[in-house]
Amino acid sequence: MPNTRSAKLVRWQIWLLTISGSILWLSGAAWLLLHYYGQVQGEFGVESNTLEPWFLRLHGLVLIPALLGFGSLMVAHIPKGWKDKSQRIAGIALTAVTGVLIVSGYLPYYLGIEWMRDWTSLIRWTLGLALPAVFVWHYVGRSVAKSKVHAKSREV
Repeated sequence: MPNTRSAKLVRWQIWLLTISGSILWLSGAAWLLLHYYGQVQGEFGVESNTLEPWFLRLHGLVLIPALLGFGSLMVAHIPKGWKDKSQRIAGIALTAVTGVLIVSGYLPYYLGIEWMRDWTSLIRWTLGLALPAVFVWHYVGRSVAKSKVHAKSREV
């Protein structure tokens, strides 16, 4: 029987990850919209929207607390949650997507090859937009596992 309480996050982790994750997603999505659909007509033709770099700055700033929160999961939540086989696949997927996002956020600044930068960017924004769905899968799976445990305990 899985022990769903052993891997429960503490309140500060929930708040830190919820707020920073939400701001990361919103700032990334806002940048993406402005980058592809928010160009403005300037004196010399089509130009980037003036808000675009500000959303990137916000995104980079909020990454710091998000990484602290993600790192805190490595201490207890992930090792203890590993015991719950019903959550393992969703947890691995969530960790893998987050890991790819972290690495792909770093790479565009240091890759000198344009086509690699383009592919990294495409992978990054695709996974970034999908991350809330992966999180919901992990969270709903936890709720389902928890309700099964409660149902079995009532049967006894």
